[in-house]
Amino acid sequence: MKPATRGKEITGRKVLLMFLGAFGIIILANLALVYSAIGSWPGLETRNAYVESLSFEERRSAQDELNWDAAVKYDNGDVVLTLSDGAGNPVSLKQLVVVVGLATNDHSDRTVEMSRSLSNYHGSTDLNPGNWQVRVAAFGFDGEEFRQRLPLIVRSQ
Repeated sequence: MKPATRGKEITGRKVLLMFLGAFGIIILANLALVYSAIGSWPGLETRNAYVESLSFEERRSAQDELNWDAAVKYDNGDVVLTLSDGAGNPVSLKQLVVVVGLATNDHSDRTVEMSRSLSNYHGSTDLNPGNWQVRVAAFGFDGEEFRQRLPLIVRSQ
């Protein structure tokens, strides 16, 4: 019979190196994910959140009193925005600013020039399939202000 051959011994130094190597890989992966997350969207909504928050309740109450409803869809290269009052009638606006961008970053944000049809506002822009966000700022003839963010899912054709 042959005596059993022994492989290389696992020493304390080898265990330490394996331990440090495994945690090094984990730390490098985490750093790569953090870098990617910060680079794609920093999370900054407003320059000074405290100052914005001071008038938040007042602006929210004024917007709730308007009782306007907004809906958006994407149809063959057109962003279609429907704004209606509490009775379901289309809202006439003095000014309308619509910004469309990906929900995860602001690199692709674009202002879409909107024109009014009978009951909707239309604007042309090319959007790739994905999760988009439409930011609406609408100003009425009597000084009303309406702001809302609307999700827009664009599916591949």
